[in-house]
Amino acid sequence: MIYSQAVEYISGVEKFGIKLGLYTVKTLLARLGDPQKSLKFLHIAGTNGKGSVSCFLTNILLASGYSVGTFNSPSVFGYNERYLFDNNPMSDDDVAKYITIVANERQKMAQEGLALPSAFELEFAVAMLYFRDKCCDFAVLECGLGGRLDATNSIDSKELAIITSISYDHTAILGDTLSKIASEKFAIVKNCPLITYRQCDEVMSVLSKADDLILCDEPTLIESNSDGQTMIYKGETYCLKQLGKYQLVNCSLAVQSALYLASKGYGITLESIKKGVAQSIWKGRLQKICKGGKIFLLDGAHNEDGAKVLAQELATTFKDMTKCFVFGMFKDKDVDGVLGNIGSLADEFIAIRPPSPRGLDESETYKKCLAYTPNSSKCDNIQEAISKAYDSKCDLVVVCGSLSILSPAYDAITKL
Repeated sequence: MIYSQAVEYISGVEKFGIKLGLYTVKTLLARLGDPQKSLKFLHIAGTNGKGSVSCFLTNILLASGYSVGTFNSPSVFGYNERYLFDNNPMSDDDVAKYITIVANERQKMAQEGLALPSAFELEFAVAMLYFRDKCCDFAVLECGLGGRLDATNSIDSKELAIITSISYDHTAILGDTLSKIASEKFAIVKNCPLITYRQCDEVMSVLSKADDLILCDEPTLIESNSDGQTMIYKGETYCLKQLGKYQLVNCSLAVQSALYLASKGYGITLESIKKGVAQSIWKGRLQKICKGGKIFLLDGAHNEDGAKVLAQELATTFKDMTKCFVFGMFKDKDVDGVLGNIGSLADEFIAIRPPSPRGLDESETYKKCLAYTPNSSKCDNIQEAISKAYDSKCDLVVVCGSLSILSPAYDAITKL
């Protein structure tokens, strides 16, 4: 396969949906020579913050002189970003090479009448082969969905597990209570320490069962503006380029993880931790872009918890700015819950439909936005919406609602 065929192949398999369970992915990995067994893993689960923590951790390890493979899904700005080696996306040629390998193995499984791997399971296998061949010192893994039955949980050994904030999401699959959701994510803790922070009692009733539980101290915000923020953690000062007060907790999880690894003899110093933190930028999370005197803010808030932290940042760091929202969500997400948090901050709404069959029609989104401001409209595509927002009288354009709209929005902004 060439690159375009490989990506198209994965898209074709995606149409068959997700398959939770470990038997099939373990079978696939075994047939591929169990590439995961040569790697050292840092495994991250949670509802929000997984990508940010993986970004901080990756940069800390790189600043410490280690080679790092990072597996994130879904990618936001390009398919290849799902597989990072030392923060660089996999090349088109390697994407084609490794997807061809797993596709051929899937075909053999089909011929033998075996259960077939899902798209995510194939992608996880690709990552394992790639990271093994790159001889990564560490592999940083982000769970795709939940934890217990997620393909990434097929690994049997890990250096540590990290659990970020837990809130309601995917309740039809993970459970309708926080304790049920926490239990699904807690299942990634296998004979390794768990690093998390003190969450609500219902969540902690589950997480506190860990045999080796490391709770982060509470970070202290020292300074914050639209260019970044400074925090103190365990008496040390860290400078972040990431916006959002919630990133202080995510950063603390990564810092505490690095401190743990350092205590186990890995060559990680306080200097390299601070350097890695300062170099970390997680695209699509309160990502600020200045264009022609207008400020754009790209954020992947797609559930109520994410909308709350976005609203908090908009009401503080950007409180004196008028705000135009370019907004579109998937129809199977809590659209009303998200709008309930950000709606009162909007001076203008431009409704769009995300580029996906799951996208809620822009006309339906527009009707919901009207409940918050009469200055609402709709556009047929993201490019048109960005252009309209750019011409608006608002100081700040906030693009949010679905991760899937961020990449085309970014492209449209760069072309203004």
